[in-house]
Amino acid sequence: MLQVAPNGLNLLGPSWAGQVQVRAYGRGRLMVVRDRYERISREELYALVWREPMLRVAERFGVSSTLMAQVCRRLDVPRPSRGHWAKPSHGKHSPQPPLPPIGPGVPLGWRRGEKLASRSPLPKPPARRPRRIAQEGAGDGLHSVLVGAAEVFASGRLIEQDFLKPGKRQLADVVVSKGMLGAAFAVFNELLHGLEQDGYPVMLAPKDRTYWRSAVDERESPGKLVNRRHPALWSPSRPTLVFVGTVAIGLTLAELTETKEARRVGDQYLPLDQAEKYRPRSGWPQWSWTIQHAFATGRLCLQVYSPYPGTHWIHRWVERKPGELR
Repeated sequence: MLQVAPNGLNLLGPSWAGQVQVRAYGRGRLMVVRDRYERISREELYALVWREPMLRVAERFGVSSTLMAQVCRRLDVPRPSRGHWAKPSHGKHSPQPPLPPIGPGVPLGWRRGEKLASRSPLPKPPARRPRRIAQEGAGDGLHSVLVGAAEVFASGRLIEQDFLKPGKRQLADVVVSKGMLGAAFAVFNELLHGLEQDGYPVMLAPKDRTYWRSAVDERESPGKLVNRRHPALWSPSRPTLVFVGTVAIGLTLAELTETKEARRVGDQYLPLDQAEKYRPRSGWPQWSWTIQHAFATGRLCLQVYSPYPGTHWIHRWVERKPGELR
């Protein structure tokens, strides 16, 4: 354990002053213990992990050495390698790397009980645009991200406006009605093949990194009000990403809806022009009414977005007429 200096110097630095206790710890040794719930800065943690083994550092805060190692990773604090503390006794040198400058998204410190939110590696833009190399057979058949997905979508259940809700979530990010499934897959397949021919790989988000999928507002004119849709549209468990160098960009292909005045006929709502075909000879009952209801349009929207937690960037390409996006 860390020994108290005979001359009474504060070995832990000025920010520890007034926040430590001295306790007896076996065979007459003394240990300096900080309040386990006090916040520790990156600089203090860096000094501490290079002063004594991780097990003892963890003991100060009443946590496991595994959690303490996770704290170091989250705060971007370098730790001694395995065998570091035994090397000096064998005449070997173990270098101590400097504490790197704090980067975006890195916390300034930590205290016991705080949740360690994971973060994805910060992307670096490519040095230059890769040269397009034509490959024989490129673009033929389904892209690997789409293989087998159409069958799963087709067997899914239908919700309002005939939007598909498949039973699996590890699929390409396509949100459409049953009638648009074939057209949507054709457009998405052409897009993914085109991106990869230009040197930009497309895949489902890797499991070893944290990416988020931006919500999709399928309304043609979203407006300021939040779309509280019920039932909710299907969404994937892993976003579909294209990588430009190391920069990930999310891709979603969705069908648009538009709001029309509608009347309930049987168990469904129909636009007024279609509902008129079912109008009784005696006219609509006095108690019937019309409402504003959303209907699938058969037009697609390609949404691209930043999949990095803590960021918000979205751009949409919207079809004004069916087939325009392709």
